[in-house]
Amino acid sequence: MLTLSHMSQLLGWLYFSCWSLSFYPTIVSNIRLKSVQGISIDFMFFNTAGFTLYSFYTGFLCCSARIQYEFYLRHGKYPLIKLNDFFFGIHGLLLNLLLISQAYIWGFKKNDNQIISNICKVVYAVLILFAVGYALIIHFTYGKRYWIDLLTSLGMAKIFMSVCKNIPQAVYNYNRKSTHGWPIQMVWLDFAGAVFSFSQLFLDAYVAGDVKSIFNNLPKFLLSMEVALADVVFFTQHYFLYYQRDSERYGLSKSFNSYSAILEEDQSFLREHQHDHDHESFHNIHCTVSPIDKDELQRLIP
Repeated sequence: MLTLSHMSQLLGWLYFSCWSLSFYPTIVSNIRLKSVQGISIDFMFFNTAGFTLYSFYTGFLCCSARIQYEFYLRHGKYPLIKLNDFFFGIHGLLLNLLLISQAYIWGFKKNDNQIISNICKVVYAVLILFAVGYALIIHFTYGKRYWIDLLTSLGMAKIFMSVCKNIPQAVYNYNRKSTHGWPIQMVWLDFAGAVFSFSQLFLDAYVAGDVKSIFNNLPKFLLSMEVALADVVFFTQHYFLYYQRDSERYGLSKSFNSYSAILEEDQSFLREHQHDHDHESFHNIHCTVSPIDKDELQRLIP
């Protein structure tokens, strides 16, 4: 008999599967194309930082009795975080490190403007200073403040990292008036994962007899909400704002494309970007487009 507890576990592993699988289309496509030109470097680093923070947050809440007790002191209830939350964080971290290795170690093609932005560097520096500073404050004032306060803050910072990674992509799509090169299959998996994650959190709170306890796990709750909202933006861009233009230019389909169709679209994306004037000289590409061409400059806006 399927109990509510079993249903919660099922929802947890469903969201784990959807969110985890959403990484693979990009990784596999990069390997097939020997290129990372379709993904922002900042996206990789913001995502890596976010999953590092989320792994710390979920890992300690799942495995540390001391942190669980501190959570109880703060909220009067034990955390609703499950083991699949921790596994999801670790899995996402490893896959993002793999993406970074594709950009810097595997020798894949990337444009000269695919570098870490100064904003990303500043965010990293502020995050490290905040974590070290808050840890020192807790060490000297323990009893008034607890380690769970630091972990919750880092979990909230994961939400900020997620926003940081999605805004540049949405702006990039807007500047190009196209979602070409941004796999819609990944967005669908991302959205399904957000729905399953929130459903598990709500069900766990219902079983605990306190639906309001959803808000005691703000990092998980807000992550589900932020991901869903960002995906709605990408759905709107892909299926409504730019579908007609992309369909005429690339022959796209509103339905889930086959894997071969996805690769063909990625190949078209690379052929398009062979005309970018930020490509490295060793690409040996003969480009007939003027470097001051208005459309070319518009497409190169990060």
